[in-house]
Amino acid sequence: MSLLDTRVRHWTWPALLVLITALSLGVRLHYVVHAQVLQPVDDQQHVRADGVEYYAYARNLARHRVFSMAPETGTPPPPDSFRDPGYPLFLAAWMKAWPDWDHWYAAVLLSQAILSGLAVPLGMFMARRWMPLPWLAAAGLLMALWPHSVAINSLILSESWVGFLAVAGLTWTGWGLDKGSVPHAIGGTAVLTMAALSNAVLIPLVPLGVCWLLACRRINRRTALGLLIFPVLFCGAWHVRGALLPPSPSSSGRALINLDQGSWPNYHAAYRGASRHDPNAAAALAAIDRETTLLQREPLQGLEAILGRMARKPLHYAAWYASKPWLFWGWDIRMGQGDIYVYPTRHSPFLENAALRALAAVCKALNPFLFATLAVSWLAMLIRRSDIPPSLQLVGVLTIYVTFVYTVLQAEPRYSTPFRPMEILLALWVTWLACRAVARYRARASGLDRA
Repeated sequence: MSLLDTRVRHWTWPALLVLITALSLGVRLHYVVHAQVLQPVDDQQHVRADGVEYYAYARNLARHRVFSMAPETGTPPPPDSFRDPGYPLFLAAWMKAWPDWDHWYAAVLLSQAILSGLAVPLGMFMARRWMPLPWLAAAGLLMALWPHSVAINSLILSESWVGFLAVAGLTWTGWGLDKGSVPHAIGGTAVLTMAALSNAVLIPLVPLGVCWLLACRRINRRTALGLLIFPVLFCGAWHVRGALLPPSPSSSGRALINLDQGSWPNYHAAYRGASRHDPNAAAALAAIDRETTLLQREPLQGLEAILGRMARKPLHYAAWYASKPWLFWGWDIRMGQGDIYVYPTRHSPFLENAALRALAAVCKALNPFLFATLAVSWLAMLIRRSDIPPSLQLVGVLTIYVTFVYTVLQAEPRYSTPFRPMEILLALWVTWLACRAVARYRARASGLDRA
């Protein structure tokens, strides 16, 4: 190999990383600058649905240093634990820096776009040991341009923040374990703990990953205990805080709401129909709300009602739950406007720009392939568990776990947005394995023919 070839190889990886990072940041910043989410214009009503609660938490944190979603009254509100603290703290930090609404709103959207953009090179760095550079470049391009990952940054919702923390935490933890550096791996679990405190669904992630790596004999017990320090300490402290509060809305109550709503196959259709003032949809949604209220007030009676409803149509509900993993990783946002949009949006670059419109169509066509190959990657991870890097195994554990949890709760494509980079990396990894296996088979067959 010539000196020139060596230098080209040496610079290929950093050049690729820089180019894809620039593309990732550029697309996201372009989107949040040009797309206009249609919503009221005064500051306290400028956000919708879940965003209203996140904004209330941030406002109460910034003004009263109290974690509460109570409306503003001028006095310190009572604390609660209905939402998780991570994302409201992120919003409150910008609120302290920019008290003016317009500056705060712009700072939040731009910072979300930057964090989401940086998740792409972090994901590539994590997967560098999994697959060769051309496949890593393809994964990087898909992560950089995936429409859901771009559009979500224009909303006051936690997905951008959670996605960045999940990728950053997995990258740091996985790099430490791959290199045998336990202190670095423990540092990565601190970031994963921040992700868990921003989305409580992720609280069991590190313990599950530790148990898997122990079962595969990739770590010892001392390392396992070290990896559990931050999750147990900080998540435990947050739960103790919630237990010490007087009766108030809590995250467990939110989980019960999602459990019941996710058990109704017609919930999303009823929600959308009721928002358009369809009387039949409103009646269906009211029936769901009555069962949800019963489950919250009397959990045993509510559970009996759910199981009784399922017992009357067991095959119908079995088919419904079997379809929910695909719904979770699907394309169209169900609790929203559809396609990649949660709220009504005008001047979307994915609608007005011909190249981005074509890109969205290609990604939509690829989405079923990504889901199918993701499922195959879980099987490949199980078969090859003794010789694949711990970082890859942690990503596999994450995708399996969130698919299971949201299948039990609500299977909504918006909720899969933070985990799309991991889906893409696993899908490209197992596709590369399959292509390599086919190439080796053809090489052996060609050798036999010549013999």
